[in-house]
Formats: sequence, C-alpha cells, structure tokens
Amino acid sequence: MKKILLINPPISIYLNKTAFIPLPLLVLGTCLKQIKQEGLNFSYEVVDLDLMLKQGFFNDDKSFYAEASNLILKKNPDILFFTVHGLNHIVVLKLAERIKKKKSCQIVVGGVGPTLKAREALIRCANIDIIVKGEGEPVLRHLVPAVLCNENFTKVPSIVYRKAGQVTENPRTYLDKNEPIPAPDYSLVDIEDYITHNKANPYIHPGFVLIESGRGCPNHCSFCAPAKMWNGKVRYRPVKVIIEEMKFLAKKGGSFSFFTQDNLDENFLRKLSQNLITERIDVTWGCYARLDRLSDSVSDLLSKAGCKLIFTGFETPNPEAQKQIRKVINSVSTFEKLRSFNDNGIRFIGSFIAGFPEETDAELNNTMCFAVECAAGKKIEEMNSVIAKADQNKLPQNPNNICVIHPLFYMPGTDDFEEHKDQLHISKYSIHPDCYGSYLFSYNEFKDDWSFLGSNPYLNHNPEEKVRFYCSLLRIFNFLNSRPYYFVLLMSILDLSPLTLIREMITHLGEEFVLSSKIEIFEKASRDYLKKYLKFVPNWTAKKGQ
Repeated sequence: MKKILLINPPISIYLNKTAFIPLPLLVLGTCLKQIKQEGLNFSYEVVDLDLMLKQGFFNDDKSFYAEASNLILKKNPDILFFTVHGLNHIVVLKLAERIKKKKSCQIVVGGVGPTLKAREALIRCANIDIIVKGEGEPVLRHLVPAVLCNENFTKVPSIVYRKAGQVTENPRTYLDKNEPIPAPDYSLVDIEDYITHNKANPYIHPGFVLIESGRGCPNHCSFCAPAKMWNGKVRYRPVKVIIEEMKFLAKKGGSFSFFTQDNLDENFLRKLSQNLITERIDVTWGCYARLDRLSDSVSDLLSKAGCKLIFTGFETPNPEAQKQIRKVINSVSTFEKLRSFNDNGIRFIGSFIAGFPEETDAELNNTMCFAVECAAGKKIEEMNSVIAKADQNKLPQNPNNICVIHPLFYMPGTDDFEEHKDQLHISKYSIHPDCYGSYLFSYNEFKDDWSFLGSNPYLNHNPEEKVRFYCSLLRIFNFLNSRPYYFVLLMSILDLSPLTLIREMITHLGEEFVLSSKIEIFEKASRDYLKKYLKFVPNWTAKKGQ
C-alpha cells in the first residue's frame, strides 16, 4: 500500500519549548480522508518532529538529521508533505537532501514562504519535487491521485514542479467562496500529548491551543508575507463551527484558544463574542487584530466573551517609517485605546519594528519609549510617579502587556524584499531570538541559504556594523522591557534615555557576548549588571508569560 507522511519539522527551539498542534497538516488529513473514501487506496499519518524534539526524543544538535531522516525512511513513504513555517525551511532542505539519497519519493512543500517565491525556490532547491502555492485543500484532490497513479501534473492547480528537467508552474486556485474551510482531523494526533507537554512549558497560558478562524488579511503592509500570500482576500469559518472546536479542545485541556488568522475584523469579533456570550461558553481566548481598527466600545463585549489577549502590530510610532511599510497608525489614540482594553482585562502582545533604512537615533529612541509605555499601559511620567511613591520590591513585576521590538525582517517575496533584494546579505548575527544557542537554527545552518523557500533570520540590509548594533541593542531592550517599571526605574537612577542606557549596558557586558550567548547565560549576566543599581532585582526574564 502506498504511504503518505504529513511532516511538521521543528519550528523553533523557543525558550518556552511550547509545541503547537500542527493545524495545517490536520486540515490536509481531513482532505486525505475524503480522497480515500472516494476509492484511492493509501495510508497516511502525521509525524510531528517539532513535538518530538521538544519532548526530548531528538536533540538540538547534529544528530537530529540522521535520527529524524531514519525515522521517516523506516516508514517507507511514497509522498512526504512538509509544512514550512517561520525558520524551519532550513530543516526541510537538509532532511530532503538526506532522504533523497536513500529513497525515491515525492517531496512536496507548502506554506506561506514557499508560496511567495515558488518558481525561484524550486529552481534553487534540487531535492524538493513540488511546491504547493497557497491553500493545499483544492490541490490535494488532484495531486495525490496524480502522484500515486503516475499521471502527469498538467491538471493539478497551484503547483510548481519539474517536467522534462524544466520548472513548470500551474495557475493558482483558491477554495471556492462557497466551499467551507475543512475542519482539522484531530484523530491524527494525541491532543493530550500537546496539552501535557505545554502545561510544563507554557506559552502565555498552560492551556494554549490554536484554532483556525479563517484565512486572509485585508491589509497590504510592505513587510508582511501573509498579506502578500492572500492578496487582500479574507474569509471566515462559520462561528458555530469555531465554537464547537473551542469546546472540544477545552474538554481535552485546551482551555485557552488562540485564533491563527491575521487581523480579525470587528464585525467578525462582534459576531463571535455575541455567540460565545449567548451560549455561555466558558473558554478564554485570544486573537490577532489591528488595535487601531477596533472601536473603543468593542472591548467590553470582547472581555465579556472571554477574550484575554490580542496580538497587535504597533510597528513604529515614527511617521516616515509608517509610510515606508504602508501601515499608518495614530500612536496617541491607539495608546489610549490600549489602556481602555487593559481596563477591561484584555492584554496585548505588541510587536514593534526597528532597523529601517535611514532610521535616526531619535526615531529609535522614540520607538523604545513608546514600547515601554505600551508594555506598562502607562506613560513614562506616570510610571515615574508610581515609582516615587513605592518601595522597589513593591513595584509591578509583570507588565500589563508584552511588547517587543524586532529588527526589520525581509521575507522572500514581500514588497520590502523585492525593493531591497540587491542590498541584502547574510550576516553572522540573527535577528530572531529562537536562534540564540540553537544548533538547528544557527548561523552555520543558514550561512549559505539563498533558497528563498522561507525566511532566513540572518538576512539583512544593514552593513555588518549596523546589524551588530540593532541585534545587540534589541536583545537587551526586549529583556529589560519584560519588567517595564524596573526599566524606567533604572533610566531614572542613571538619568539616561532607553537607547543610551542600553548602549552602556552593551559596553559593560560585551557586544559579542550579547550577540551570541545562550538565553540563560545572557539573562543571568544581565541581572548581575542590574544589581549594581537596583536595591531589588525581580526574577527578570524575557520568557513569555513570566
């Protein structure tokens, strides 16, 4: 019998070691079940290498590739479906190379990254046979029979493949607007394995699980890969179906649902919230949304419906940078809105960007000050007033919100990438925190990666001196801003701006140490430095949720 494997490669070696249920593969599993029911004879299963790595079945070292590829080869697959997400395209490439040396099988790759530069990526990736552009569901019903029955691929939509030694690209298709997004087939994994693991390694909340609310984003930010992938198209799953999935996962221990779709709009959030309230569903949840596009009045409704967390992109308070990325936000009114939502018990993960071409120190410092204020939900002068009246050991330790600044990221295929690709180079230093102390996501793994299959965290437009500047600076900022009141206290004691303070801290710790040390070592050295100035040093860590 022919065999199909749905493979989830390691997504990160994140500090929290949280492992998320691989929803895209479970949705493809639903499609495979239907294809089988229609008469095609094959077997299939999910292989979650990410979960296995984080559970300790594999190590984050050079042994991973031999052991993971041997596990796959022992299952004797005919088709391998890999989902690419974040940094893990590099793992897919290295596994594919090993597998192809020992087994003749079709290696198929899908995801946001592969979609954006599909033709060029396939030309560059000799061990990948097929790239699926966009949604996999309308493709599988044609692709699986074509592969297993040795048919040609001319009628398979949305794929890039090799034909007679040449790369061929078929037109992309989308799910019909009247065709529902398939529900995930949870029988393909042991949900309890994820719940148990994540209770010991929580991300924000020990019952954190992902749910697909729909697909697409209406915005066109220049740096954003999903925006480019969906071309402004947005569709939602039925609210009743979503709520049933929330209830199902809650019974398994997934007591905090987070919706994976970018930037849910207010109309959908109101409809979802009203149904959750009417049905008295006791499940807390979070989502992605643009805070500047939500009305003040909706916060009370979301809170009553169980919303506790919103991931939002503040990006930058600087007008010129906002124009560059096509995302203009009124930072004054958005900050007041953040406080209103906080008052209703809704926290934010706020994402900021620095490292723009031509960015000045004043603009960078302005971004830092705004991110500190968003983390605390208070203006800096308000925080200083609180600090003046309180003992150090009685200052708030956990911030109202989690706010981090990332260096500007160039995802192959985005508008920013296309505009600056001639200036891009691979730096020695990563702009992604998952890379610190990791083997699988180290510089040595990415240093030759121009595959365009996914995002290279070492890809940068800045000269090396500027890369070092931003990577070291923002690593310390994100650590300090996990305790914003103590950050502001430190600024007050030293009478320094955030930017100047961090520069002095880098000088003390050593730039190379900040750029390369493992997270635990970095945090200990940083806390030791802070003890010189603070009478009380809290358990200062950048770990999410702590």
